[in-house]
Amino acid sequence: MQIHTLLAMASVATAHFHLVSPPSRGFNADTMATFPCGSLSQMTDRTKIPLSGSIPIDLKLGHTQTALTVLLGLGNDPGTNYNITLHPTFGVQGAGEFCLADVEYNAKILGVDVVNGMNATLQVQSNGDPQGGLYACADVQFFSNATIDKSSCSNDTKLQAVQFTGDSAKRTANVSTASGSAQGSSSSSKENGGRALELASWGVFGAALMGAFALM
Repeated sequence: MQIHTLLAMASVATAHFHLVSPPSRGFNADTMATFPCGSLSQMTDRTKIPLSGSIPIDLKLGHTQTALTVLLGLGNDPGTNYNITLHPTFGVQGAGEFCLADVEYNAKILGVDVVNGMNATLQVQSNGDPQGGLYACADVQFFSNATIDKSSCSNDTKLQAVQFTGDSAKRTANVSTASGSAQGSSSSSKENGGRALELASWGVFGAALMGAFALM
């Protein structure tokens, strides 16, 4: 195999994203575009999370511009039913470590009363390159005594989060471009605009964004 072919393959693998926390099912660059979880099997050791509150989601991004959506499916095996939006679609400019420090969930967001021992699967979607989506999943279990360590979740200083609005926020990342427009559309600009914010204030931005979408 020629060296330029090897370099191209390495570039594709590093351009995907990794779900670091909660611990994901794994990473396979060749199957990551397969819905819903990149063709990876469920974890036998689920990450325990509190019955309500918030959890950090730590990612390593390989693209310099990415659209992301955070979804959840309830049950032992959600299949393709990831119908709960934990964080609507937004953009990130820059590659490296990216942290959503406080992804909120409660009975109102989930649509059910959470009980001790209930299982669920978290799905993170990114836009594909150039079409479709990339998927990473983490299997979790709601547990009354669970505690979450948020200290290791951090952001590379050069990253910027971009709040999508209108249709750009409503469509999931697997049908979105990195800039927020619909895949296959003639325009490469963000639909309805987007607002770039430094990640130093991501906690404030995240809380405001979640509140705004809760009112929609």
